[in-house]
Order: sequence, then structure tokens, then C-alpha cells
Amino acid sequence: MSKKHLQNSELETQVEEAMVQGEQFLEKNLKKILIALGALILIGVGAFVYVNKVSKPAAEKASAAMYVAEDRFLMGQDSTALKGEGIANMGFEAIQKEYSGSAAANLSYAYAGICLYDAGKYQEALDALKQFAAKDAYVAPSIQRLIGDCYAQLGQIKDAASAYEKAASMADNDAIAPSCLIKAGHAYEKLGDPKKALELYQSIKTKYYTAPEAQTVEADIIRATAAVK
Repeated sequence: MSKKHLQNSELETQVEEAMVQGEQFLEKNLKKILIALGALILIGVGAFVYVNKVSKPAAEKASAAMYVAEDRFLMGQDSTALKGEGIANMGFEAIQKEYSGSAAANLSYAYAGICLYDAGKYQEALDALKQFAAKDAYVAPSIQRLIGDCYAQLGQIKDAASAYEKAASMADNDAIAPSCLIKAGHAYEKLGDPKKALELYQSIKTKYYTAPEAQTVEADIIRATAAVK
């Protein structure tokens, strides 16, 4: 094996390890973000829809159905949360159909996407996540980041890079944007573009210098710099 081939192999391994660490962060934090802020979307963004376009009884049923499904989701019972179980628990997929157009249905796409991603059903997860719509600075970019993860798992690295960059732009805050930029950088490294990756890593140091990632990204900067040279 040539020295150059060995270096490329080591670089790819380092990038893979970094991407896995990023996915572990997502697993630990996205559910918390969604639970904490999803309710605000349901109440705030969906209030007008509920009151004016959905009858009050239907709105109450949708809220009750979401409560049960979310409870299963929090308990780690993803399959039950997604598919439902008996009359008491409709599940996210049924909520999407039964209350189509409501805030509950919209939010259920995000939950369903996470469940499907955890189950390794990346294309189905991608399809569900693309149905979710929000404009906040936390849930929306977190879901967009997960869309990038779906693309990455499907081997569509170029699309993954674009999704991560979009997520960073949507968030534009210290809490979400830096991790998205790091993921985008990892994707560009896999695409053989360490120069672009380096630009993204360095932007974290300059634009989000108070974020924890501004310190941890140093290893990525060193790796990408070496690859550019």
C-alpha cells in the first residue's frame, strides 16, 4: 500500500469517526430539542390553524393523540409511537392522515422522521422529514440537519453537505449552527474538497467563537489544513 493511499485511508477513517460522534450528539439532543420546543410550534404556529380551520373537538382529539404518541416517543418506544397501538394510541403516522393540515400533523412528521431514522429506514425518514415545516431557529434547523444525516446514510454526500449548510444558515446561532457546519465540513472532506471544509471550520472560530465547537473544531482544522497542503 502506497504512503499516499495510506494517508487517504487514515483521513477517511478520521472523518468517519467525527461524523459518528456528530450523530451521537444528535441522538442525545435532538429529541430534547423537539420535545422542549415542539410544543411551542404546536401552540404558537398552529394556534390560528386550530381555531380557524379545524373544529375544536378535532383539535382536542389531535392534541390528545399527540400527547400519547409523544409519551411513547419519550419512553423510547419508537415503533409504538410511530405505528400506534390500539385505540388509545394512534401513532404519528395515523395522526398525519387523520388530522392532515393541522399543526399536530406537521409536528408528527418530525417525530416520525426521527423514529424512522433510528430504525435505519433512512429513505422513509427523509421523506417524512421533508414534510415538516417550521421557521424557528432551533427545531427547524435541527430537522434540516437530520435530513443531511439521512442523505449521508444513503451515500448522497453532496446533498448531505448542502443540507447541513442550509441548516447552519437557518439556525445562525451558537447552539445549532456550529455542529451543522462541522457536519458540512466532514461531508466536503469525504467529497475530496478539504479547502471548502477548512473554510467552514474556520468560520466557526470567527463567527461562533463563544460556542464549545469553536474549541473542538481545532482538530478538524488541523486535519483539513494538512489535506489542503
